[in-house]
This record gives sequence, C-alpha cells and structure tokens, in this order.
Amino acid sequence: MNSSSTEQLVAVEMPKMGISVSEGTILEWRKQPGDWIEADETIADVTTDKVDVEIPSPATGRVVRLSAEAGDTVPVGETIAEIDAEAQPGQAHPDEDHAPEPEKPKAENGEADRSGFHSPVVRRIADKHGVNLEQVEGTGIGGRIRKKDVLAHVQSGETKPAPVLHSESPYKPDEPTVTPEPEVVGDRREPMSPMRQLIAKHMVESRRTAAHCTTIVEVDMSKVAARRAELKEAMARRGVKLTYLAFVARATVASLAEFPILNASVDGDEIVHHDDVNLGIAVALDDGLIVPVIPQAQRLSTEGLAAAIADIAERARSKKLDPDEVHGGTFTITNPGQFGAVLATPIINQPQVAILDLEAIVKRPVVVEGPDGDSIAIRPMTYLCMSWDHRALDGAVAARFLSALKARLEGGDVE
Repeated sequence: MNSSSTEQLVAVEMPKMGISVSEGTILEWRKQPGDWIEADETIADVTTDKVDVEIPSPATGRVVRLSAEAGDTVPVGETIAEIDAEAQPGQAHPDEDHAPEPEKPKAENGEADRSGFHSPVVRRIADKHGVNLEQVEGTGIGGRIRKKDVLAHVQSGETKPAPVLHSESPYKPDEPTVTPEPEVVGDRREPMSPMRQLIAKHMVESRRTAAHCTTIVEVDMSKVAARRAELKEAMARRGVKLTYLAFVARATVASLAEFPILNASVDGDEIVHHDDVNLGIAVALDDGLIVPVIPQAQRLSTEGLAAAIADIAERARSKKLDPDEVHGGTFTITNPGQFGAVLATPIINQPQVAILDLEAIVKRPVVVEGPDGDSIAIRPMTYLCMSWDHRALDGAVAARFLSALKARLEGGDVE
C-alpha cells in the first residue's frame, strides 16, 4: 500500500495490484468520513479486470475525506481517501464541530459541494459522447457527478441539439413518441456487478475476435478412476484432495508438449508460441467466474497439480488472489462437469487459442472390445469438449490433440 502524509493527513492511494493492472473500480466503502479506522483494517473493496481485492488502511486514525464514489474507476496511484493519523478515539472531529467554517459552498443536502470534481471515467464518457458536464445533475456526495449520471444523461437524448426553425416556419419537429414498456408483476431490474460486466465484455470480445470451433471426444475414465481410488487416501493424509481434474490437467500438459500450437496465443497477424504451460483453471464464484493460473504446470506431478488447483480455487473464492495470478495463462481448463453438465461449447480465454471443457463423469453402458468379441459393460464415461481458434490451427490438429489426450487418460498415463 502506498501512502504519503501532509502534516497529520495520510493519503490512501489506489494501490498497484500487479504489472497488468492500471486502474481499479471501487465496489464499496467500508468506512465513511468521521469513522475511526485501525491500520491494516479494510477501508474499501476494489475490483479490477482480474480480481476483487480489499484495500487496507495505511494508518490508524479518523477518515477525513473520500475522494471517489463507489462505482468510480480510479487509476493506480491516485488518492482515494485521507486519514487523520493524529486524531484520537473519541476526539471531536469536523463532522461534530458546530463552529462555522470559512466559506465552503454547500450542496442542498448540506454536504460540501463536490459537483466540480469529476473522476477520470466520468470525463472519458463525457468526452466520448460530447456531454457538457455542467448540464448533468450529479447524485453523488455533495452533488458529485457519477458514471451512472452521465450515462443516464446520454440515454435521455439531452445531448442532441434541437433543430433550428425560422420563427415563421409552419413546420414543427415531431414530438417523440415513447411507448412505455408494459410492467409485469414480479419483474425487477438490477445493474450488473462490475465482475459481471467484465465477463460480459471479455466473452463478447472473444466471440468477435476468434474463429471459434468446438471438437468433442468421449473418454472412458475407468483407469483414471482406479488410480484415483488407489492414491486418494494417501494424498488426503498429506493434505491434498485428489480430483479427476488433476488427472486431466496432467494429461493435458503432457499432450500440449506433443502439440505446442495449442499452447500458443494470437497477437495480431502473429502466433506466439510459449515455452511454459501456464495453465488457467476456471473457478466458479457466487457472482461470476475467474481463471487463476498455475505457472509452469509442466513441472508439476499429478499430486502437485491437485494441490495447486485446490489452493488457487480456495483463494479465488475467498478473494485472496493476487492480480498477477490471473494473468499470463497459455491454455485453460474449465470443469462444469462438477455441477452435472454433460456437454458444452466453452468460449476461448483471449488471447489463447483453445480451452478444454471437462464434463461430468457418468456411468453408462458402452460397447467394449475383448478377445472374445464385443460386450456391453458399465464404464465411467465423460466428454472432453475443446473450443479452438481456427485462425491458429485446423480441425485435424484439434482432433489429433484430443485423441492423444484421450489415449493418455484411457491408458492410465496420467502421472
């Protein structure tokens, strides 16, 4: 956490949260002006295009000022709050002091007038749409203009100039006809969370960018199931939860070494080949999805991958990931099968060229070839669905990769 002090005031800055993060959006303020806060106590929750993080206070004292609203996007290093580090608990502070202060303009609600303060995101939206911010009514603290105020102003159409008519012209502009949407009992609207907005943005951009194709193979997981049963108890004693996903991840990493074009990314008109397999593992959250990365996954055994997957999943759900841990992936595996899904067409995590989908492992009757001919047997079966980018590879390569992966899993070559 960066901080700087002027006399007794300590500035709380939007912290640097990784080499790939240049700004953060404030989700919620935990403290308000006048509140007492301890050093390292959380003052605000912030989201980036990677993860949600908690911002700790750099000092003990009383919160004097918040420089940004919840929902504002603030560049790294910019001050978002100030703390009086010389204040004492129980000591009177400006909010409790009834003595008149030197001329400070007030908004109608009595708050200091902040209508002239505009966050970078507000200024960017206003510039993009040609909005005069003096014409926008702010709903924030002290009349401050927020992002939603500018967007509402744009949607209202008030930025469009009215047609100029001669004073004697018989023509009049048509009155706009507004057809109200029918109200349905039980309907409600709510804004997307910042994470939901980012997911929506990234998924739509990926569909527009990549030439998506999906190839699917069916896999008999009998030998994987048997090996898991052999190792599960011993690994549990070592604190490792052994899942089917760990076996699939290990076999995937080995297959990527055989088909390196799948461990690549597209950069303009170039294909970037990666030496390391930085394996992304999609983790479902209560309010979205995140893909933390296991770096240099090719160096890990099945047990090592099982431990790494459990660690990043737990820290993702408890919001303890560092932003850099969701950056730099070269191939992604998603696992909707844990929720019972049996078939899907996942969207590629840009700028990667493929994503593998592990579906539910379900026992079902299959035809088995044996020395005495074919027979019907009950086997644990699953589908592996891989979406891939036709800009970087063709269907034959995708099919051969999945066939190699299938052979490893069915042959028990997973450690």
